[in-house]
Amino acid sequence: MKFGEHYAKAKATRPVISYEVFPPKDEPATQKLFENVLPRLVDLGPDFMTVTYGAFGTTQDRTLEIASRLKRDYGIETASHLTCVGSTPERIDAVLQQLRNAGINNIVALRGDPPAGEEKFVPPEGGFSYANELIEHLRERGADFGVAVAGYPERHIEAPDDATDLANLKRKVDAGADIVITQLFYDNDDYFQFVDRARKIGITVPIVAGLLPIQSLRQIKRITSLCGSKMPARLEKRLSDVQDDPDAVKEVGVEWAIGQCEELFTKGVDGIHFYVLNRAKHMERITEALKTFGLQGA
Repeated sequence: MKFGEHYAKAKATRPVISYEVFPPKDEPATQKLFENVLPRLVDLGPDFMTVTYGAFGTTQDRTLEIASRLKRDYGIETASHLTCVGSTPERIDAVLQQLRNAGINNIVALRGDPPAGEEKFVPPEGGFSYANELIEHLRERGADFGVAVAGYPERHIEAPDDATDLANLKRKVDAGADIVITQLFYDNDDYFQFVDRARKIGITVPIVAGLLPIQSLRQIKRITSLCGSKMPARLEKRLSDVQDDPDAVKEVGVEWAIGQCEELFTKGVDGIHFYVLNRAKHMERITEALKTFGLQGA
């Protein structure tokens, strides 16, 4: 089932729930993912899962392996990330064929971040500079794929203003994206305002809320500093009060995510995409809470 079909099917009754995992960099972590984490996540019943994609081949083989096993062994719809970083059109075409062979028919199309050690994105020779160019190529060569793109409620860190950022998003949607999945955010007002601005410029596809439940204070500070997302003062205060207790930090993170979900659901969100960071325990807690107000499950 492609992205658009998921959202069309669920629209009348509930938001679509999806998870993102990433390919580990070593074999022991990969085994743990396959043997422990993925089975537990699949048991929670997400509508689909996405698998991130490393630049320059660093984790691309594992991306395909994870996505393929999710589809083959668990029968869950899966999407592979695909970026412009280090990818020529020929390389992208080869990846598309691999995905077809594995029965994967959804792609998250991204420009991608500059490789480690580089401050500015530089396209490979003959490659693509922007995600909309990648999507145009996908539609020319892979019209049978569902395509998701990234949106930024608090603006992409490279965009000079909201209007420019939204114009870039519209180019991606006009190029053929089926859905938008947002960058993580912790203030729902940022999401609702972003959706309102997007609708006003003619973006009509589902705009899915991307949530990262906080599990580590040090980790979330690093992530938000890199992506430009902010934490509301009330959340910062709660985390600061328990910063010396890792378990209490996780509890605050879970409670905040549940609160975000409930408000998003109440106000008619198209879908919620959880960045689960290859962990299952907190998602089990969150899923149980979501069931109390009818969010999870077909």
